[in-house]
Amino acid sequence: MPGVKINLIPVSQQPCLLLQPVWKTTGKSSKLSDNCLDVFVWSDAAFAWFIAQVSKSEGITQKITRQTRTSIWLYKMLLDIVTQGRFDHADIIDKLSYNTKNDKAFASAGNVTNPYMACDNLTTPRISKDEIKHIILGGGQNLLSPERRFDAIIFNSPELFL
Repeated sequence: MPGVKINLIPVSQQPCLLLQPVWKTTGKSSKLSDNCLDVFVWSDAAFAWFIAQVSKSEGITQKITRQTRTSIWLYKMLLDIVTQGRFDHADIIDKLSYNTKNDKAFASAGNVTNPYMACDNLTTPRISKDEIKHIILGGGQNLLSPERRFDAIIFNSPELFL
């Protein structure tokens, strides 16, 4: 990545600060690829990614981005765990929303995440579209909200459930 220098230091990592679902379509179409689903489990080292996202803005920022807001939430949750042994996620999100109630927490485009996730599973996910009928059960596809891209693809692909 231009302008970003990453020094990798071998450290003991613990999974799972962040689970990131991945779904893949054929090109820019709304048709799922044959191998279309996977999930990436980020380690506690993913916190460095959060910091990298927040620190991308140069100088004083005039706006709190999704990434900044989510980093604030994460920091507050970790602080509360350390100081109180627990945290109240609803209270933290409510009090530290910065006038945004319907935010997709830490939503990032593939051009941001792909350099960190580069591997075979990104280009060829492990779960095929034929498995979706074993994941979404009991007509659950009919309960999705088709205003979101992935939901719409599932909702408008009844052939997946035959």
